[in-house]
Amino acid sequence: MSLVLLLFLFTPLVAHADNFKVIIDNQTFTFIQPAIQENEDIYIPMRTFFSILGAKVSWDAESSNIILSADNKEYFLKTDLTQNSIIVNENTVVPVKNISYQIYIPIDFASEILNYHLSWNSEENSLTISKITNTFSIFKNLPEVEKFKVIETITGIASWYGSKFHGRKTTSGEIFDQNAFTAAHNTLPFDTYVRVTFLETNKSTIVRINDRGPHKAGRILDLSKKAAEEIGLKPFGIGKVKIEVLENYTK
Repeated sequence: MSLVLLLFLFTPLVAHADNFKVIIDNQTFTFIQPAIQENEDIYIPMRTFFSILGAKVSWDAESSNIILSADNKEYFLKTDLTQNSIIVNENTVVPVKNISYQIYIPIDFASEILNYHLSWNSEENSLTISKITNTFSIFKNLPEVEKFKVIETITGIASWYGSKFHGRKTTSGEIFDQNAFTAAHNTLPFDTYVRVTFLETNKSTIVRINDRGPHKAGRILDLSKKAAEEIGLKPFGIGKVKIEVLENYTK
């Protein structure tokens, strides 16, 4: 079955939006297809949008999956024709729409895949795109954990946050990057390093505190999406972790 035929299998929805513009590095692209706004969610045409950013959308007949190649990664998208959704890499459900036989995706999903900050202007009917860059070094390159001293250990429930806050300012004033190894804590000083171990998988990672949170009772830490993936927490949403506050050895 071709990708074109697959798109026709979605029940069409009537779009009531004008053409819209995408602005990338001060270069403007005008889309013939409309952008769809539903409450606070914005949906954009997947194939056309990804193509102007150098990503590739293809159909794999053997697996019956759409393959999205972007930012040096591959994502396998399985369609659910009854729910107007796609399942990404077998575990994440993303709502989609069909407008004039085109698959439309939420801009939050596009942002997460491409590591871009997407800003929608409803008055101008335009989408401004800017690449997120790291504001600090990659923390995987830090010295091994053995070179740190554990000065406090805390156990409790952690959660994670991602694309909804990607590109926004954290409480510390930094720009939140969901693909960096950072976390939010309500009392630990900013720039504190902690080792987080997810007790379900016994996997650990080191993160830097650069934000305040979580803002829900009963939770003690909010990890970036990347950190949650590193320790296997992301599919669970929340989970019990051990937090070890780290300090450099004093020589």
